[in-house]
Amino acid sequence: MKTIIKLAVWLALSALTAAAQMVSSHAPTITAPATAPATIPDLNTPVVKVNGTVLTERDLREQMRRIFPYYSIHGGKVPDKYQAEIRQKAMDRIVAEELIYQEAKRRGMHVAPDVMAKVFRSARERFPSAQAYQDYAKGMYGSVAEFERRIRRATLIEQFEHQEIELKSRAPEAMVREVYEKNKASFLRPESVSLQSISVNLPENPSEEQKKLARQRIEEILPQARAAKDYNEFGLLAERVSEDDFRVNMGDHKWVHIVGMPPEVSKAVTGMKPGDTSGIIEAPIGYIILRVNDYRPPKQMTYDDVKAEIRKQLDDSAAQQKWAALQKQLRQNAHIENL
Repeated sequence: MKTIIKLAVWLALSALTAAAQMVSSHAPTITAPATAPATIPDLNTPVVKVNGTVLTERDLREQMRRIFPYYSIHGGKVPDKYQAEIRQKAMDRIVAEELIYQEAKRRGMHVAPDVMAKVFRSARERFPSAQAYQDYAKGMYGSVAEFERRIRRATLIEQFEHQEIELKSRAPEAMVREVYEKNKASFLRPESVSLQSISVNLPENPSEEQKKLARQRIEEILPQARAAKDYNEFGLLAERVSEDDFRVNMGDHKWVHIVGMPPEVSKAVTGMKPGDTSGIIEAPIGYIILRVNDYRPPKQMTYDDVKAEIRKQLDDSAAQQKWAALQKQLRQNAHIENL
């Protein structure tokens, strides 16, 4: 039930930033053009007809916003280089959802009143006031009734997918355990170390002079790094002098598998104990000093350690297959017309 409530209110969530700008005087001011650019069709323009039901540019753009997670930071649009791909994916999805909605109605499915009440309450709580909710609904959809019709429709689609795909895709315990037993060797956690780094970077194709200056710089840093008594002292030094991206996080790489390290780094780290600081490591990107904060030997992961991950992979694979089979079935006798 919580999943249905969470997913069904995406209509309110997808435009939450826009709504906040409409109703909050503390929100950043964004100046919108007085009229939409000529290249953007009217939101009520029909784009596809599914068994007689017309879906519009509004439906398509809402779906594009769902598919492209960085929609809002790109000025409320998909960048040109992704436009055709995202638009086609959105078109496929709105057709798929309409077919599911029609199938749910054909079967006589409905959402329980108490669930629907929670969905509406959750949607309304996204706004600072009842008036803000109404203003948004009227501004975006013409009326509160139309906005809530769309929420009802989305909720029924989510319920159908939950009942017919998610629940029927769950792997039994015996299957999860069988996968573990047959692939036990692959569930070995590699030897790992918790690392911090300080780096002096080199440009591409560095000159001998650039290498010399970088080497001098890292040699000046090394005594300070070795003098650091703990994680915090090394981290503060990394923040001040390091040139790699990890400097903003006190040089912390968290846990790193030794087997996946570049050879020059794994060679330096092998044999280091927690609290040890390396010498200067020469790498293609520059010169590096590492501090080892903790060590984990290889470990065979138990069934309990990994069963949730295995189940998720099995469930996701089964759900994708069921989704594809359902869409194939629903499309067989459907009349779909691009407008």
